[in-house]
Amino acid sequence: MTMELLPRRIPVKGTLRPPSDKSITHRAILFSSLVAGFTHINNPLVAQDTLSSRRLVESLGVRVEVNSNEWILSSPGPTHWLAQTREIDCGNSGTTMRLAMGLLSISREPRTLIGDASLSKRPMERVAKPLREMGIFCSTTEGYPPVTVYHGKSIRGITYTMPVASAQVKSAIILAALQGTEPTEIVEPYPTRDHTERMLQQMGITISQNQNNIRVEPVNRWQALKPVVFHVPGDPSSAAFWAALAALVPGSHLTLRDVSISLRRTGFFLHLQKMGTYVNLNRQADDEQIGNITIGYNPLRGRNVDAAQVPDMVDEIPLIALMASQAAGETVIRGAGELRVKETDRIRATVENLSTLGAHIEELPDGMVVQGPTPLRGGEVKTFGDHRMAMMLAVAAATAHGPVVLDDEDSVRISYPTFFDQYRLWQQGEVFRD
Repeated sequence: MTMELLPRRIPVKGTLRPPSDKSITHRAILFSSLVAGFTHINNPLVAQDTLSSRRLVESLGVRVEVNSNEWILSSPGPTHWLAQTREIDCGNSGTTMRLAMGLLSISREPRTLIGDASLSKRPMERVAKPLREMGIFCSTTEGYPPVTVYHGKSIRGITYTMPVASAQVKSAIILAALQGTEPTEIVEPYPTRDHTERMLQQMGITISQNQNNIRVEPVNRWQALKPVVFHVPGDPSSAAFWAALAALVPGSHLTLRDVSISLRRTGFFLHLQKMGTYVNLNRQADDEQIGNITIGYNPLRGRNVDAAQVPDMVDEIPLIALMASQAAGETVIRGAGELRVKETDRIRATVENLSTLGAHIEELPDGMVVQGPTPLRGGEVKTFGDHRMAMMLAVAAATAHGPVVLDDEDSVRISYPTFFDQYRLWQQGEVFRD
């Protein structure tokens, strides 16, 4: 359904708790299937993507009790997963499918993972290749879904040097390695999100890290894993859209509350700070991985992004490009080729849309070059069914000099179902009081 967004330069003020973290919710759900017993998830994200992961574990025999702010998942453990389900629909969720390739490989029962039209165009060989090196049967359809996975006699421990930094690929290898006959070592080109390592360690799994090298010890007895309570903080990737809006509208001063601010998730906010925005990260005394982020308006200046920085802000690169169009000077973004295999080709989609709105932006094979500042005009833009593209364009519309028409608003249900409800409240001059 199309949506017209009118320019509004209303300061963003108050306190807002963004939706719960999608990456952590996915992992809490999927990892619950490893524990013979109960896993509690406090404040899970309820969205289309995370519900795909929930349906997957339910197909394995995990029972889910849904309360107001908590899910309680009860699993029979990997040795007693149900075998009847041979085909599992992952919807639009690449995280569900890629992590499930590693998770399901610890079983001897073949299962086939399918997805919607968008997911069916996303590459899966990057996961399948290291799994095959481990002795796992993993077939793709010319490199794409459907994917079939299981293991035969045993899973070998390997040393795998990742050609591209990817937390999803790393996580799939770690999960498969839990059933290995010997340890597995993973070498990353750059550090990526470490939620998988931290959460599995909470469950009693031995994972060690030395700079970019990760070592995973096999699990001798699944029964030895500990039931845990996962507390899901706010999602920094969802919070980023409000942070960007506050950074673009004069007079803004917004606090984003209870957000995941682990080292690998704050890249966007640190980059904003270097662009000139007022940014204050206030970590909670009892959990340094969670805290509040306060954003205040200041004039922006261009700031380059290189390949080493991309993993810490990969979902926010389109927002960086938008902000660069309003910043003084040139911004060059390189090393972001991973964006071409997201829900859509986010490099091409960003360049096409921002060009339509009048930005001076050039496409590179692995990034973009943006000249600023350039006033944005109204126009008709395309979300390409991508939730993050839709929200980035909504932020752009707020600073444009004419109406911006989105071809679709429904894609935000994937990660942030209430985004446009909150966006309309802000347009009405609401001060957020979370």
